[in-house]
Amino acid sequence: MQLRLIRLPLVAFFETSFGRVYDKTFILVSLEGDGAQGLGECVAENDPYYSAETKQADFARMQAALNDIPKGSIVLLHACCHNPTGADLDEQQWRTLAGLVKSRGLLPFFDIAYQGFGEGLEEDAFALRHFAEQGIPLLVASSFSKNFSLYGERCGSLSIVCADTREADTVLGQLQATIRRNYSSPPAHGGRIVSAVLESDELRTAWTNELTAMRVRIKAMREGLHAALKSRKPGHDFDYVLKQKGMFSFTGLSVEQVTRLREEFAVYLVGSGRLCMAALTEATIAPSADAIAQVLD
Repeated sequence: MQLRLIRLPLVAFFETSFGRVYDKTFILVSLEGDGAQGLGECVAENDPYYSAETKQADFARMQAALNDIPKGSIVLLHACCHNPTGADLDEQQWRTLAGLVKSRGLLPFFDIAYQGFGEGLEEDAFALRHFAEQGIPLLVASSFSKNFSLYGERCGSLSIVCADTREADTVLGQLQATIRRNYSSPPAHGGRIVSAVLESDELRTAWTNELTAMRVRIKAMREGLHAALKSRKPGHDFDYVLKQKGMFSFTGLSVEQVTRLREEFAVYLVGSGRLCMAALTEATIAPSADAIAQVLD
């Protein structure tokens, strides 16, 4: 199979086209109807991924769901540092998943918004590269909002790996038409900042070092919170704090417990129980752990 890569600026393409994705790691999009007349009916379904019991990915249920969907369905996947759970697949699970996707004729659409915050820039790209090496056509929505601190620019790109040149030309034409209808020309400022950094050996090295420092700090916050929680509630299992990756962690706290944290202790989590590890500091670990321990009683 001959693979060809298309890369275009991305401004909320998937969000405007298929709707927003929140608390599920993958969403299945089945396209039904006459392709010559357009996309036809687009049916989006959330499917199982996360286990509230283990606070990790439920790979068996995920595989079962993927084996039960129509051929040609689009599968939206987080490549690393899953938001909101922090529960990622390991390399062997990604290899197994690639085989399943290929055998079932599914189309993976990867969201990689936190590259570099998990295990490293290279390590976090494992899933994308492995799928491409297996000759699987795929789409990748990458964001530089987090790892370049360009939130205000909403800067990213859409990369598509196609089976051959003819398919790539057709896809490119469809993308150009979609872009023209959605936003026509993307903002240039953020993209030029990213280009300037990546095209300079000196700036790229400085950026990589700074990104590494952020990743190491987040891991230190995880370790500190885990130790603090374990000392306060020795009967509870807090190992998920260490196993989950990236900026966020799913605590399993209920809406009522999250409300108590906010109103009684001024500790803020979103209603789903998601905790932002990047927001912790050495000074706030202890009071945060104290508060969480109290609402667990």
